[in-house]
Formats: sequence, structure tokens, C-alpha cells
Amino acid sequence: MAKKYEHNDIMKILTILGGLLGLASAILVLVNYDLPATYSAVDRVFSAIVGIVIALLTLLCAMRPDDPIPWHWLILFILAILLIVFSGLWGGILVIIAALIGLIDDL
Repeated sequence: MAKKYEHNDIMKILTILGGLLGLASAILVLVNYDLPATYSAVDRVFSAIVGIVIALLTLLCAMRPDDPIPWHWLILFILAILLIVFSGLWGGILVIIAALIGLIDDL
């Protein structure tokens, strides 16, 4: 049974938007639109593939709560940190905001 937060709809919208934004930025890195000069091609491809997987897991967590991944603010926070590291800043920030809303609702 999925945990029901008071602001569940806002959390889901922010998580889905963050996952989509993370997915888009990881795909853009994969097709070489965003080329950081300090990374080699292998590092960029590895980071983009891991970012795509993390973004898809984030989307799965929001769209099917408690089926593959539990719907909990701590899980969202961990996925947000991974999105920031592997995909991009803005998608992770949206998921962190959703996790903070869940934390406040939990308190």
C-alpha cells in the first residue's frame, strides 16, 4: 500500500517533471549536445546511461508507487541526489523539493 501524503499530487507532479527533465538532459549528454571539456567520451556515455536509468527509476517510483520502488520521501531524496550527480541539476532539484514536501508532511 502506497503511503498517502497530504500533498501527494504535488509530490507526484514534481517527481514526474524532475524525472522527465533528468531523462532529457541525460539523453542530450548522450547525443553530445552538452560536452563538458573535463570528461572523456567513455565517462560521458557511462554517466548518461546511468542517468537515464536513474531518471526512469524516478518516473517509475512516481507513476507506480510501491510496486517497483517504495513511495517514500527518503527514497525520493536518494533518487534526487543520484539525478543531480548523473543527469543534471534541475531535475534533481525538482525531486528534492518533492522529497522535502513529503518530509514536512511526515512530520
